[in-house]
Amino acid sequence: MGDLNPDMSAKLSTQENAYQFRFFEEDRLYTDHEGRRVIVDVEGSGIMRLVASDPPVLTVRSDSEDLKFVPPFSDGAIVLAIGSGEVNVQVSKGRTEPVEGGSIRFKGNFYGCGWVVAASDRFTVDDRHELAPMPTDHFPIPFFRHVKGLGTWSIIPAPSLICTLSDSFSIGDEEDLKAREFKVQNLSAVSHLDSEFSDGAPLVASVASHLNAATFRVAIPADNVGVILRKTYDRFHGRQRARVFVDGVFAGWWFEAGEDRKRRWHISDFGVEAALTDGKSTVEITIDPPAGVALWSVSRYEVFALRPLD
Repeated sequence: MGDLNPDMSAKLSTQENAYQFRFFEEDRLYTDHEGRRVIVDVEGSGIMRLVASDPPVLTVRSDSEDLKFVPPFSDGAIVLAIGSGEVNVQVSKGRTEPVEGGSIRFKGNFYGCGWVVAASDRFTVDDRHELAPMPTDHFPIPFFRHVKGLGTWSIIPAPSLICTLSDSFSIGDEEDLKAREFKVQNLSAVSHLDSEFSDGAPLVASVASHLNAATFRVAIPADNVGVILRKTYDRFHGRQRARVFVDGVFAGWWFEAGEDRKRRWHISDFGVEAALTDGKSTVEITIDPPAGVALWSVSRYEVFALRPLD
Protein backbone atom coordinates (compact mmCIF):
# COMPACT_ATOMS: atom_id res chain seq x y z
CA MET A 1 0.00 0.00 0.00
CA GLY A 2 1.44 3.38 -0.98
CA ASP A 3 4.45 4.39 -3.06
CA LEU A 4 8.02 4.55 -1.79
CA ASN A 5 9.68 7.89 -2.43
CA PRO A 6 13.10 7.05 -3.94
CA ASP A 7 14.52 10.38 -2.73
CA MET A 8 13.99 9.63 0.96
CA SER A 9 17.25 9.79 2.93
CA ALA A 10 16.13 8.92 6.46
CA LYS A 11 19.13 7.61 8.37
CA LEU A 12 18.75 4.68 10.74
CA SER A 13 21.37 4.16 13.46
CA THR A 14 22.22 0.91 15.23
CA GLN A 15 21.93 2.91 18.47
CA GLU A 16 18.17 3.37 18.11
CA ASN A 17 15.61 1.60 20.25
CA ALA A 18 12.19 2.34 21.72
CA TYR A 19 10.51 1.26 24.94
CA GLN A 20 7.29 1.74 26.82
CA PHE A 21 7.35 1.43 30.60
CA ARG A 22 3.83 1.12 32.00
CA PHE A 23 3.05 -0.11 35.49
CA PHE A 24 -0.07 -0.08 37.68
CA GLU A 25 -0.73 0.06 41.42
CA GLU A 26 2.48 -1.13 43.13
CA ASP A 27 4.03 -2.89 40.10
CA ARG A 28 7.48 -1.71 39.09
CA LEU A 29 10.60 -2.45 37.09
CA TYR A 30 12.34 -3.10 40.40
CA THR A 31 12.70 -1.62 43.90
CA ASP A 32 15.69 0.66 44.56
CA HIS A 33 17.85 0.69 47.69
CA GLU A 34 15.45 3.14 49.37
CA GLY A 35 12.42 0.96 48.64
CA ARG A 36 11.01 3.22 45.90
CA ARG A 37 9.19 2.14 42.70
CA VAL A 38 11.55 2.30 39.73
CA ILE A 39 9.55 2.75 36.51
CA VAL A 40 12.34 3.50 34.01
CA ASP A 41 16.07 2.73 34.11
CA VAL A 42 17.97 3.16 30.83
CA GLU A 43 21.54 3.90 29.71
CA GLY A 44 22.65 6.24 26.93
CA SER A 45 20.87 9.27 25.48
CA GLY A 46 17.43 9.93 24.07
CA ILE A 47 14.00 11.38 24.77
CA MET A 48 11.46 10.51 27.45
CA ARG A 49 7.77 11.38 27.32
CA LEU A 50 5.49 11.09 30.32
CA VAL A 51 2.22 9.78 28.91
CA ALA A 52 0.30 9.38 32.17
CA SER A 53 1.03 9.31 35.89
CA ASP A 54 -1.24 9.08 38.92
CA PRO A 55 1.52 9.63 41.50
CA PRO A 56 4.26 12.28 41.23
CA VAL A 57 7.42 11.11 39.48
CA LEU A 58 11.05 11.86 40.21
CA THR A 59 13.66 11.81 37.46
CA VAL A 60 17.27 11.00 38.28
CA ARG A 61 20.19 11.58 35.88
CA SER A 62 23.88 12.27 36.33
CA ASP A 63 23.61 12.26 40.13
CA SER A 64 21.01 15.06 40.08
CA GLU A 65 17.38 14.95 41.15
CA ASP A 66 14.47 17.20 40.26
CA LEU A 67 10.73 16.83 40.71
CA LYS A 68 10.25 18.40 37.27
CA PHE A 69 9.91 15.77 34.53
CA VAL A 70 12.45 16.63 31.80
CA PRO A 71 11.97 14.67 28.53
CA PRO A 72 15.48 14.67 26.95
CA PHE A 73 18.39 12.88 28.63
CA SER A 74 22.05 12.36 27.76
CA ASP A 75 23.60 10.24 30.52
CA GLY A 76 20.91 7.65 31.16
CA ALA A 77 17.67 8.15 33.04
CA ILE A 78 15.76 6.76 35.98
CA VAL A 79 12.12 7.53 36.73
CA LEU A 80 10.79 6.86 40.23
CA ALA A 81 7.12 6.86 41.19
CA ILE A 82 6.43 8.55 44.52
CA GLY A 83 3.41 6.46 45.47
CA SER A 84 1.12 3.88 43.89
CA GLY A 85 -0.94 4.09 40.72
CA GLU A 86 -0.43 4.04 36.96
CA VAL A 87 2.75 5.44 35.42
CA ASN A 88 3.29 5.33 31.64
CA VAL A 89 6.57 6.58 30.16
CA GLN A 90 7.76 6.28 26.55
CA VAL A 91 11.49 6.26 25.85
CA SER A 92 13.20 6.65 22.48
CA LYS A 93 16.94 5.96 22.70
CA GLY A 94 19.68 7.06 20.36
CA ARG A 95 17.78 9.85 18.60
CA THR A 96 16.99 13.34 19.84
CA GLU A 97 15.65 14.84 16.61
CA PRO A 98 12.47 13.86 14.71
CA VAL A 99 12.64 11.14 12.09
CA GLU A 100 12.55 12.73 8.62
CA GLY A 101 11.17 11.32 5.40
CA GLY A 102 7.83 10.60 3.79
CA SER A 103 5.70 7.76 5.16
CA ILE A 104 3.93 4.96 3.33
CA ARG A 105 0.93 2.92 4.44
CA PHE A 106 1.40 -0.83 4.52
CA LYS A 107 -0.83 -3.74 5.55
CA GLY A 108 0.54 -7.02 6.84
CA ASN A 109 4.21 -7.89 7.31
CA PHE A 110 6.81 -5.36 6.14
CA TYR A 111 10.41 -6.40 5.48
CA GLY A 112 13.24 -3.90 5.55
CA CYS A 113 14.55 -1.11 7.79
CA GLY A 114 12.82 2.01 9.05
CA TRP A 115 10.39 3.34 11.65
CA VAL A 116 6.74 2.70 12.45
CA VAL A 117 5.04 6.04 13.16
CA ALA A 118 1.39 4.92 13.38
CA ALA A 119 -0.46 1.62 13.63
CA SER A 120 -3.99 0.24 13.71
CA ASP A 121 -3.06 -2.75 15.90
CA ARG A 122 -0.27 -4.13 18.06
CA PHE A 123 2.76 -5.60 16.32
CA THR A 124 6.26 -6.99 16.82
CA VAL A 125 9.58 -5.93 15.30
CA ASP A 126 12.69 -7.98 14.52
CA ASP A 127 11.53 -11.20 16.26
CA ARG A 128 11.79 -9.62 19.69
CA HIS A 129 8.84 -11.62 21.13
CA GLU A 130 7.40 -8.40 22.58
CA LEU A 131 4.35 -6.50 21.43
CA ALA A 132 5.48 -3.00 20.51
CA PRO A 133 3.67 -0.11 22.18
CA MET A 134 1.26 1.82 19.99
CA PRO A 135 3.45 4.58 18.51
CA THR A 136 2.65 8.25 17.97
CA ASP A 137 4.37 11.00 16.01
CA HIS A 138 6.44 11.57 19.16
CA PHE A 139 7.47 7.93 19.50
CA PRO A 140 8.68 6.22 16.29
CA ILE A 141 9.47 2.52 16.66
CA PRO A 142 12.73 1.64 14.83
CA PHE A 143 13.03 -1.73 13.09
CA PHE A 144 15.97 -3.27 11.29
CA ARG A 145 14.53 -6.37 9.58
CA HIS A 146 10.74 -6.46 9.68
CA VAL A 147 7.42 -5.47 11.22
CA LYS A 148 4.91 -8.29 11.77
CA GLY A 149 1.25 -8.10 12.70
CA LEU A 150 -2.29 -8.01 11.38
CA GLY A 151 -2.81 -4.26 11.24
CA THR A 152 -2.07 -1.39 8.88
CA TRP A 153 1.11 0.62 9.48
CA SER A 154 2.42 4.04 8.58
CA ILE A 155 6.11 3.44 7.95
CA ILE A 156 9.04 5.71 7.15
CA PRO A 157 11.45 3.36 5.36
CA ALA A 158 15.23 3.62 5.34
CA PRO A 159 15.36 2.29 1.78
CA SER A 160 19.14 2.30 1.30
CA LEU A 161 19.82 -0.16 4.15
CA ILE A 162 19.53 -3.88 4.75
CA CYS A 163 20.15 -5.76 8.00
CA THR A 164 21.49 -9.32 7.77
CA LEU A 165 22.53 -11.99 10.25
CA SER A 166 26.31 -12.39 10.02
CA ASP A 167 27.10 -14.72 12.92
CA SER A 168 25.48 -16.58 15.82
CA PHE A 169 26.42 -19.16 18.42
CA SER A 170 25.05 -20.95 21.47
CA ILE A 171 26.64 -20.93 24.92
CA GLY A 172 25.85 -24.65 25.15
CA ASP A 173 27.68 -25.69 21.97
CA GLU A 174 31.37 -26.37 22.62
CA GLU A 175 32.21 -26.40 18.91
CA ASP A 176 30.52 -23.01 18.49
CA LEU A 177 32.55 -21.58 21.36
CA LYS A 178 35.83 -23.06 20.12
CA ALA A 179 35.29 -21.71 16.60
CA ARG A 180 34.83 -18.20 17.99
CA GLU A 181 37.74 -18.39 20.45
CA PHE A 182 35.33 -17.88 23.34
CA LYS A 183 37.16 -17.28 26.64
CA VAL A 184 35.73 -16.50 30.07
CA GLN A 185 36.61 -17.08 33.71
CA ASN A 186 34.12 -18.51 36.19
CA LEU A 187 31.38 -19.45 33.74
CA SER A 188 28.58 -21.24 35.54
CA ALA A 189 27.55 -24.74 34.60
CA VAL A 190 25.45 -24.80 31.45
CA SER A 191 21.84 -25.72 32.23
CA HIS A 192 18.61 -26.09 30.25
CA LEU A 193 15.85 -23.57 30.83
CA ASP A 194 12.25 -24.44 29.95
CA SER A 195 10.31 -21.17 30.01
CA GLU A 196 8.61 -18.56 27.79
CA PHE A 197 9.18 -15.14 26.25
CA SER A 198 6.95 -12.25 27.32
CA ASP A 199 4.58 -12.97 24.40
CA GLY A 200 4.11 -16.56 25.63
CA ALA A 201 6.33 -18.24 23.01
CA PRO A 202 8.00 -21.29 24.62
CA LEU A 203 11.70 -22.09 24.45
CA VAL A 204 13.89 -24.83 25.87
CA ALA A 205 17.57 -23.99 25.47
CA SER A 206 20.97 -23.97 27.13
CA VAL A 207 21.87 -21.01 29.34
CA ALA A 208 24.81 -20.00 31.53
CA SER A 209 26.05 -16.90 33.36
CA HIS A 210 29.29 -15.22 34.38
CA LEU A 211 30.69 -12.28 36.35
CA ASN A 212 34.10 -11.96 34.68
CA ALA A 213 34.88 -10.63 31.22
CA ALA A 214 34.11 -12.89 28.26
CA THR A 215 35.74 -12.45 24.85
CA PHE A 216 34.84 -13.97 21.50
CA ARG A 217 35.49 -13.32 17.82
CA VAL A 218 32.68 -13.03 15.26
CA ALA A 219 32.48 -12.56 11.50
CA ILE A 220 30.90 -9.44 9.98
CA PRO A 221 30.71 -8.08 6.40
CA ALA A 222 33.40 -5.51 5.69
CA ASP A 223 30.90 -3.14 4.06
CA ASN A 224 28.90 -2.77 7.29
CA VAL A 225 27.66 0.59 8.53
CA GLY A 226 27.17 -0.64 12.09
CA VAL A 227 26.50 -3.86 13.95
CA ILE A 228 23.79 -5.01 16.36
CA LEU A 229 24.73 -7.53 19.05
CA ARG A 230 21.81 -9.57 20.33
CA LYS A 231 21.63 -11.93 23.28
CA THR A 232 18.85 -14.31 24.23
CA TYR A 233 19.06 -14.77 27.98
CA ASP A 234 17.38 -15.62 31.28
CA ARG A 235 16.14 -12.51 33.08
CA PHE A 236 15.39 -14.20 36.38
CA HIS A 237 17.82 -11.60 37.75
CA GLY A 238 17.29 -7.98 36.70
CA ARG A 239 19.77 -5.12 36.31
CA GLN A 240 22.23 -7.09 34.19
CA ARG A 241 24.96 -4.66 33.16
CA ALA A 242 28.24 -4.99 31.26
CA ARG A 243 30.83 -2.89 29.47
CA VAL A 244 31.17 -3.76 25.78
CA PHE A 245 34.50 -3.47 23.96
CA VAL A 246 35.07 -3.95 20.23
CA ASP A 247 38.69 -4.83 19.42
CA GLY A 248 39.63 -3.36 22.78
CA VAL A 249 37.79 -0.04 22.27
CA PHE A 250 34.96 0.82 24.67
CA ALA A 251 31.62 0.79 22.81
CA GLY A 252 29.23 1.50 25.69
CA TRP A 253 27.23 -0.09 28.50
CA TRP A 254 24.89 -2.97 27.75
CA PHE A 255 22.14 -2.81 30.35
CA GLU A 256 18.84 -4.59 30.94
CA ALA A 257 17.10 -3.46 34.12
CA GLY A 258 13.98 -5.63 33.97
CA GLU A 259 13.44 -9.00 35.58
CA ASP A 260 10.76 -11.65 35.09
CA ARG A 261 10.68 -14.81 37.17
CA LYS A 262 7.69 -16.31 35.37
CA ARG A 263 8.38 -15.71 31.67
CA ARG A 264 12.13 -15.77 31.93
CA TRP A 265 13.34 -15.69 28.32
CA HIS A 266 14.15 -12.26 26.91
CA ILE A 267 15.99 -10.70 23.96
CA SER A 268 18.30 -7.71 24.32
CA ASP A 269 20.05 -5.74 21.56
CA PHE A 270 23.17 -3.55 21.72
CA GLY A 271 24.09 -1.24 18.83
CA VAL A 272 27.73 -0.74 17.79
CA GLU A 273 28.56 2.33 15.71
CA ALA A 274 30.19 1.99 12.31
CA ALA A 275 33.35 3.78 13.48
CA LEU A 276 34.30 0.61 15.39
CA THR A 277 33.42 -1.93 12.69
CA ASP A 278 33.69 -0.32 9.23
CA GLY A 279 35.98 -2.23 6.87
CA LYS A 280 36.48 -5.15 9.25
CA SER A 281 35.57 -8.75 8.43
CA THR A 282 36.00 -9.99 12.01
CA VAL A 283 35.93 -8.27 15.39
CA GLU A 284 36.73 -9.34 18.94
CA ILE A 285 33.88 -8.62 21.35
CA THR A 286 34.46 -8.30 25.08
CA ILE A 287 31.52 -8.42 27.51
CA ASP A 288 32.73 -7.22 30.91
CA PRO A 289 30.23 -7.04 33.80
CA PRO A 290 31.66 -4.98 36.70
CA ALA A 291 31.89 -6.22 40.26
CA GLY A 292 28.70 -6.10 42.28
CA VAL A 293 26.18 -6.45 39.43
CA ALA A 294 23.82 -9.33 38.70
CA LEU A 295 25.10 -12.38 36.86
CA TRP A 296 25.40 -11.81 33.10
CA SER A 297 23.15 -14.45 31.57
CA VAL A 298 23.38 -15.68 27.98
CA SER A 299 21.91 -18.50 25.94
CA ARG A 300 22.72 -17.35 22.39
CA TYR A 301 24.57 -14.46 20.79
CA GLU A 302 23.59 -13.20 17.33
CA VAL A 303 25.33 -10.53 15.29
CA PHE A 304 23.40 -8.47 12.74
CA ALA A 305 25.13 -6.15 10.30
CA LEU A 306 23.57 -3.01 8.84
CA ARG A 307 24.71 -2.70 5.22
CA PRO A 308 24.13 -0.49 2.17
CA LEU A 309 21.42 -2.09 0.04
CA ASP A 310 23.46 -1.78 -3.16
